[in-house]
Amino acid sequence: MSATGGPTARGPRGEAAIHAAVLDLLAAEGYAGLTIEGVARRSGVNKTTLYRWWPSKPALVAATFRHAVARDLPVPDTGTLRGDLVALVRSKTAFLGEGPGRLAADVLAHTGADPELARLAGEVLGQHSAHVAEVTGRARARGEVTGPVDDRLLADLLLGPIWLRAVVTHRPLSAADAEALVDALLPGLDG
Repeated sequence: MSATGGPTARGPRGEAAIHAAVLDLLAAEGYAGLTIEGVARRSGVNKTTLYRWWPSKPALVAATFRHAVARDLPVPDTGTLRGDLVALVRSKTAFLGEGPGRLAADVLAHTGADPELARLAGEVLGQHSAHVAEVTGRARARGEVTGPVDDRLLADLLLGPIWLRAVVTHRPLSAADAEALVDALLPGLDG
């Protein structure tokens, strides 16, 4: 077993069925309604096997999202800082509006209650910050940005409204909202 309580490279038998069961149950019942017993029934895997690999519901859910969302979203490269940031905001909005991304937003609303979910949220937000850093790095190479940029703060400012709407209001940013958000932040960047 790995240090995070999840499967090692080998993983349990039926791992794909387990993760599919978690996603199905989250979609049907939400995080509060998800149980290890329900996952065992839905996946056809013994409950003791689940507990052997994941000691808690949050550990199982976090492992499922690491598995389901393991592939990175592509970082847009439109050729301009504004275009890249608008495309990034739209991509993140779309991701959090459907499939595993929508479910992740619902689960991450519970991060205050569990350290494992808080770690998962940190990983997700770190990935978002890395995407912003890639965009600003390309803009710097093109000469669009010449001064210092705090990529983590920029990521927070760009992605905060997306997460707020995905988790709290359940109202995605429109295409016009994405452009307005980026246009409000661009004057703060040296360009």
